[in-house]
Amino acid sequence: MKLSKRLNAINSLITQSYDIVWDCCCDHGFLGMALLERGIAKQINFVDIIPELMEALEQSLQQFEQGKSLPSWQVRCEDVAQIKLPTAAKQVVVIAGVGGDLCLKLIEQIIANNPQSLHQLSFIICPIQHLYKVREGLKACNLKLENEQIIVENKRFYEVLHVSVNASQTLTQTGGQMWDKHNPQHHLYQQQLLDHYTRMLNKDRLYYQKVITEYQRVFEC
Repeated sequence: MKLSKRLNAINSLITQSYDIVWDCCCDHGFLGMALLERGIAKQINFVDIIPELMEALEQSLQQFEQGKSLPSWQVRCEDVAQIKLPTAAKQVVVIAGVGGDLCLKLIEQIIANNPQSLHQLSFIICPIQHLYKVREGLKACNLKLENEQIIVENKRFYEVLHVSVNASQTLTQTGGQMWDKHNPQHHLYQQQLLDHYTRMLNKDRLYYQKVITEYQRVFEC
């Protein structure tokens, strides 16, 4: 199955075996299907709140598994923020393709509802925009960095982050290891961010000037 660059980047970050992968806001379920084929987890849970989408996905999965020996899977039509995580399972929650504010809100609620599961839980996210604010929120949740990278797809830039409470690397608001000063596309992404936050100065000059200064320094690492 051919995945988009973003989904392929997420797929490549899932390198260890899990008891459960939660493919949240899963749309057509392409990532979860790729993970089923890889057999990387004992169970893949597809979660979205849109009934029509999940009904179609369940039919697709039933056809997809015909003639194959796949791990267990479930299609769950429910609010991602309200999912209940098993306490003794090693699991990763994947959230991609939603806005940064919503992505952060979902993570905060999942953590608040499942404090007993955090020791074996990680998140892989690829939100749309507002990454500085997302990263601030992740740090406030005591999440640390496993991995991060910049993805360019259809001339748009995205950040993919893998975070957990058990990671050893500090998570920064502007990203650390993902920037490559020899990559012209990364310089273009930096300039887009600087232009965006420059336009925001009239809303909160003190705050956004701080953001601009931090993004100006990303290649100094």
